Amino acid sequence: MLLPLTGAFLSGLVLGAYLPYLPVSILTVLLIVAAGLTILERRRMLTARLGLGLYLCLLGGLIWWTISASDPRGPAILAGSDPQTMQVVGTIVEPVRHRPHRSVMLVSVARITDEQGERPAEGLVRVTWQDLRRVFAQGDTIAFTARLRPPTGTLNPGGFDYGAYLRRKGVQAVGSVSARQDIELRDAGRQRVRWAFWNRLDRWREQIRVAATRSLDQPALGIYLGLIIGEQGFLNQSLRDSFMATGTVHILSISGSHLGLIAFLSFFSVTIACRFLPPAWLLHLSRRITPTRLAALLTMPPVTFYALLAGAEVATIRSLLMILVCMVAVWQGYPQHLLHALAAAALLILLHDPGAILDISFQLSFTSVLTIALILRWRGTLDEGEVPAEGRLPERLARWLREYAWITGGVTLATLPLVAYHFNQIAWLGLLANLVVVPLAGLVVVPLGLLSAVALLMDGGATLPLGSLNETALSTMAGAVTWLARLPGAEWHVASPSIAAIVCCYTCLLVLGWPRTRPGLRYAAAVGAACFLAWWAWSPRDLPPNTLRVTFLDVGQGDATILELPEGETVLIDAGAAYDRLDMGRAVVGPYLWDRGIKQLDLVIGTHPQRDHVGGVPWILSRFDVKAYYGNGIPRPHRFYQRLERALRTSGVARRRVEAGDLLLATPSCELLALHPPPVRVRAPDGRPWSTGSRLNNHSVVVRLDCGPHGFLFPADIESQAMEPLRDNGAPLHVQVVKVPHHGARSSLHEGWIHEVGADLGIISAGRFNAYRHPAPAVMQAYAKAGTSLRRTDRDGAVIVTGTMSATNLKVRTAREMQMRSVRLAQAPLSVEQRNARLFWQQWVSE
Repeated sequence: MLLPLTGAFLSGLVLGAYLPYLPVSILTVLLIVAAGLTILERRRMLTARLGLGLYLCLLGGLIWWTISASDPRGPAILAGSDPQTMQVVGTIVEPVRHRPHRSVMLVSVARITDEQGERPAEGLVRVTWQDLRRVFAQGDTIAFTARLRPPTGTLNPGGFDYGAYLRRKGVQAVGSVSARQDIELRDAGRQRVRWAFWNRLDRWREQIRVAATRSLDQPALGIYLGLIIGEQGFLNQSLRDSFMATGTVHILSISGSHLGLIAFLSFFSVTIACRFLPPAWLLHLSRRITPTRLAALLTMPPVTFYALLAGAEVATIRSLLMILVCMVAVWQGYPQHLLHALAAAALLILLHDPGAILDISFQLSFTSVLTIALILRWRGTLDEGEVPAEGRLPERLARWLREYAWITGGVTLATLPLVAYHFNQIAWLGLLANLVVVPLAGLVVVPLGLLSAVALLMDGGATLPLGSLNETALSTMAGAVTWLARLPGAEWHVASPSIAAIVCCYTCLLVLGWPRTRPGLRYAAAVGAACFLAWWAWSPRDLPPNTLRVTFLDVGQGDATILELPEGETVLIDAGAAYDRLDMGRAVVGPYLWDRGIKQLDLVIGTHPQRDHVGGVPWILSRFDVKAYYGNGIPRPHRFYQRLERALRTSGVARRRVEAGDLLLATPSCELLALHPPPVRVRAPDGRPWSTGSRLNNHSVVVRLDCGPHGFLFPADIESQAMEPLRDNGAPLHVQVVKVPHHGARSSLHEGWIHEVGADLGIISAGRFNAYRHPAPAVMQAYAKAGTSLRRTDRDGAVIVTGTMSATNLKVRTAREMQMRSVRLAQAPLSVEQRNARLFWQQWVSE
């Protein structure tokens, strides 16, 4: 009975998480559930006792989520939403995460000192220290001065909001400490009873990291640190993409798969060792404990050590708990009760942290383990206790491959909806790639890496023991993954399915795999699941006919605009910035295009070679079918521009220099015309390069889009000096929508130009808390004076403007307006529910 009751509790948590946003009340849901259970009881499909238990567990999940979500906090760290400089005193509560030239700490704050003086505070601060000059560990009490701000991220339809993610984790503020500043150690964690063990673990991890850095080269170094101590910051992003494309990215994150491999090796080694014991010893041992139970007992310590050495992250501890509970079930002699053990583990995890049910790591790991358990039970492996070992080697190998195919295929199919939803990808190649990568990682790379780490800790040397063997094994795995990722069609990107479609698909899969399902119903479930999978794999365009859609994406301090024309053409103007660990092309532009079923771009325009405009273009060129690239032709020596040059050469995309008067694209209903720049020389008349200061901004590509009655102007970063020539040249400036130049900078303020444009709507693309303080108040006042309504990506998120060729009006929506709001009794819940219902209809039905 534990399985259905746990499922009801999980359902209650899900309802507690999503019910505040749905257009129904809690009472309505409880009445519907009670009516459904009553119907099942009358049809003798449920007993009254089980029905009551299910209802109480569902209600318990709702109540537990409500209690956890309303957990009161102490005095806040930040008094408002503006950045503030303050001194912070607090304790490091998670392992310090290292990346090249910087480290990231999570600090539990005890006191802060700001303009109002010293005061106590509670909450978490995520601080980044550039060029770390000393070693810190969990439990160390530190003091530092930094400029703190609330967690922020980009806000785009269907996109990942990093700021919201940090806030769900309890992080109230983020900040950065530069190399010129220092962090003071107030109290060492190794001297405090609560933190001594964790502090020692962190110092072991630091010892392994330093030794690996001295012994291994990339890509072996990045993989080793990720697999052994959970340090993901040294892994090359292109290699990570290869793991993602081949469906083996789970190897890089220490979770259930790694702990399961270590558990398998330990369990298998103990059982094999027992077979080679002398008969008398084996008989003596069997009187007290069976080899299977002994193997389960001896498997727990190495698995636990590996989980702790890897940093004891939340996802790792969840997987550890699941494995330990399953090992306890085997130790107690109930291997056939693996599903009940899994249910108990999930229940313990969610009682401790109800929010885990919304975490992708929990969803994927729990779904994978549940699928494996169901497949083993369906094939009778759990009932037999273990797979028979009799037979010749070819027979045993064939049996093992058959079991592997069932498990790998089942896990791939079961996790496919979640992977498509979170990563816009169908990793079909995982069926083949896991056959190579998982055994290599589990039987060679991870055991060898752990052996080297343990030997290092015991020996205390400066380099990693068996470094050359680790280098060979890791490089072999990296090479195999890279080769597989280059196979045609390996990367199959799709639109994120809706939550409703995911629920329906999992219902079909559950009915399909249920042993008591009637043949006709099983056939219908198979057809339904196949239809869902085929639709997701196809991911057709979602733009209605005769419709124009222009999307100003939120890429922080930068620009990225997508034009979707009525005849199906798609144009990308700029693609945001790209930094060492964040590429807006990868993080924002690409997922938005995939969600709209766009896999081909007719034109990519890089308005001018600055990082915040073309930094994300190289990644777009490598992932999408781009017909042509247009820019202003000004070269730059910077690394981000050289990366763009390499991407253009590698992709073979045609490139062209844009000059005023060029017709960039023409369709039956639309024209894309270049208004700027004039013909460009490499150097100005005074001999200075064009690519310095305002000169580069003033030679930005300015384009105008006319589609039927609608006009859009995209002036990039031109400043007031370039606006006057545009007026003198008689360029057609009057439009309905204008992207405000240069993120709303004061240097681009020209009131005469603003009045001549006469736009009804202006879009300001700027980053939250940007260092330039864009947009300037004077600019916003000038547009307001001209009667232009403004939308800002730093406050409103992405702005989507839609129009049809048969009407003059435009429909304007922002990502923030498209977010559902939670229903609160003190804030007119009926009106909020009606608004949420309207948004639900717009998102899942109309478009």
